[in-house]
Amino acid sequence: MTGNAKVATYTPRGWFAHLRQTPHHYFAIDGGSGAHLLAALAERHPYVRQAASPRHADVLLVCEPINQKLAPAVVELASSLPRPARILIVGEPGASHEYIAGTERLPLEELLPGVYHIAATSVESVLESILQPQQLTELLHIDQTGIDETTIQLPQKHEQEMATELVVLSLGPVQAFTAGPLRLLLICDGEQVLSTQVEAGYASRDIAQAMTQVDWQQALHLARRLDPLAPLASQLAYVQAVEQLQGWQPSEPVVGLREAAILLERAKNVLWWLVRFAHMLADASLTARSYSLATRFADHLLQCWRQEPSTWILPQYSAPTPAVVGHTASGQLRQIADEVTALRRQLERNRLFALRTRGIGALASELLEAAGVSGPVLLASKHGAGDVQSRLLARLDAAIHDLRGAAETLAVGESAPVHDANWEVPAGTAHAAVRGPRGDIGLHLESSGAGKPARVEWQRPSAALLPLLPEILAGQKLADVEVIVASLDLAMAEADG
Repeated sequence: MTGNAKVATYTPRGWFAHLRQTPHHYFAIDGGSGAHLLAALAERHPYVRQAASPRHADVLLVCEPINQKLAPAVVELASSLPRPARILIVGEPGASHEYIAGTERLPLEELLPGVYHIAATSVESVLESILQPQQLTELLHIDQTGIDETTIQLPQKHEQEMATELVVLSLGPVQAFTAGPLRLLLICDGEQVLSTQVEAGYASRDIAQAMTQVDWQQALHLARRLDPLAPLASQLAYVQAVEQLQGWQPSEPVVGLREAAILLERAKNVLWWLVRFAHMLADASLTARSYSLATRFADHLLQCWRQEPSTWILPQYSAPTPAVVGHTASGQLRQIADEVTALRRQLERNRLFALRTRGIGALASELLEAAGVSGPVLLASKHGAGDVQSRLLARLDAAIHDLRGAAETLAVGESAPVHDANWEVPAGTAHAAVRGPRGDIGLHLESSGAGKPARVEWQRPSAALLPLLPEILAGQKLADVEVIVASLDLAMAEADG
């Protein structure tokens, strides 16, 4: 998502009067890359609101990519739209589907005849399309694809003083508590969750296999898409592995700039996650405050770089001009860090917030370490109670630390000697790891000396948490399930790979 965080303004005559009479509602489907966009869109315009059901929406907003497994759910939701129905497909900015050898792009135009495509170049471009649904093509008749029925084994029923029936609830795959599609099948006895079945794979793209089918430079584009919400972290892990194979050691200014870019990306993820989390808690005050922080930070972030970090995080590359603006951006980042610190203190002392988040979904650090979990979830269990409240505070602590660290690095403003990128990769094996917003993104890379990677294996932090969901949710109250899962900040595109 690019573009500034300022509220869009519209000047054509008659628009404001028209909008006052007809507010627009949209229902969103996130295929794995649209969480930040949808969070930014939610509060952007007073006459655009997200609907709780497609039956109450003017437009169905679908954030690509959509794979075959998610397609039936998309078609089912599209069939629920009131007529005239309109669908807006938002493509990944800069996504290049032809790089994925052996896979085909899902033909949404055939499944949903009459859809309208745009690229997510900015929040304002998406907002403008939603505000003008009459300009979108009306959805034609849909031949609804049936969804395969799923059967699960129910636990044995024990005799109790009050007879109750076990109930199976299906949450997802389109839901709001993860960034991307995930389905949870909850077996409940009254209000208590007895067991959980996790069904993932709705955002799978087989990135690792696809990277072995293209050359080294094209594989970089795929590496960025491993986690669309944190593309720089996976890109840097790939670049570091390539530089290991090349025997190249980047200079200190280059290392500093790369680290600053990752710090800012992690902070951005925390702030947009907080917006989604506050909205799920239905806390209007926290939602407004977190949204203000996230949008202002997005505006400041554009002022930090003279060029996008993705253009200069390349093997052996050093930018020919200074990459950062300097002291002005550093001062703004420190100000944001101070405001996040104040928000953290307020939340820690907020009794009503504690009642909603404290003591639920607790995780032992030993369990997390054994499963290979890293990042804020592990830190919350090591240095706190490991519950929902601890995970939120741990993320805010991490954001404060990252903002201050980035401000210090950018204030130095060192420039590195100019050096061109090098894509000649000798034979060998390398392993690199970069701390992303959800934990360590690791990469095992093998080269045979040919023009493309021989073997690629990713370490994905969200994937390590998925197998733990049944244990986390067992014995919890049904009303707490969404909050517990949302506190883990699962990015399903990264988890599914």
